[in-house]
Amino acid sequence: MSLRYVCALFALGGLAACGGGPVSIAGKVIDGRGEPIAKAEVLTTPETDIAVTNSRGFFVLRQRLNEFGETESIAPGVYKIEVHKFGYEDLVFEVEVQGGPTRVDDLVMKPRTPDIEETAPDVLEERENTTDDSSVPVQGT
Repeated sequence: MSLRYVCALFALGGLAACGGGPVSIAGKVIDGRGEPIAKAEVLTTPETDIAVTNSRGFFVLRQRLNEFGETESIAPGVYKIEVHKFGYEDLVFEVEVQGGPTRVDDLVMKPRTPDIEETAPDVLEERENTTDDSSVPVQGT
């Protein structure tokens, strides 16, 4: 049975079975207790967009900027993944992306005590908008 025939059969059930569809790398960053780690930075070599994990620890990498500054889908290949978060040991590993979505196993970060010379990144306070925070300009008299 040819590969083309097998892929055609799987196409009826979903493109991911034969590596079809857009290429992406997705995963979840957690601590040793299984709790999600939010705002961990995820970057790759070859370069893709930099992702920051959401409040549930998830990230997805789908695109990159080409030499013209335009976005394009990431290509299949071997990617070195780096995960950084202040107060945790860095994670570095490789993943082979053949085509379609690639899901990596949960990434467990180990806590570490920062060196005395290190400074924590600035934390920006998130202000909650209220009904008084309208963007309607004030009319002068």
